[in-house]
Amino acid sequence: MRVKFGDRMLVEARANAEPADDVITDDYYAQLQQIRLTRDPTDHRIQSSASAEIILDGTDIGRLVECAIRHPSPQMRNVVLATVWNHPETFRLIFEFGLNAPEAFQEIRKIVADALANHAAGSEAPAASGDKPLLPRMPLPAHLRDRARKE
Repeated sequence: MRVKFGDRMLVEARANAEPADDVITDDYYAQLQQIRLTRDPTDHRIQSSASAEIILDGTDIGRLVECAIRHPSPQMRNVVLATVWNHPETFRLIFEFGLNAPEAFQEIRKIVADALANHAAGSEAPAASGDKPLLPRMPLPAHLRDRARKE
């Protein structure tokens, strides 16, 4: 992240992100989950007695992710995609949503169906019983590729 102190700027300041305590709204109606950003204590480039702390709630995180996904630079969009791809549970949830999207998301259902149809046409592998598989083989995520080679 970039941090600016008056006329001095650190282009690659390191920060730690960690879950913060949930906050209850004034009307006791909602509980807001939060993330805390703090200065990384191992970053010795920042010499300041005052510590900075930034608290982001779900709405803030949503706006950040939306901004990154819609960013004009493909590299920024790829950061979000790589993060999702390398977190198996998140990838599974998004994949399942695409397969079983509600009627309101017809466009997503069509994209998933077209992608599966295009991929299945070229690389169908017969199942053990000789029947066609329900879904085409998917490439392993990056964090599982080394396991396949070792076995």
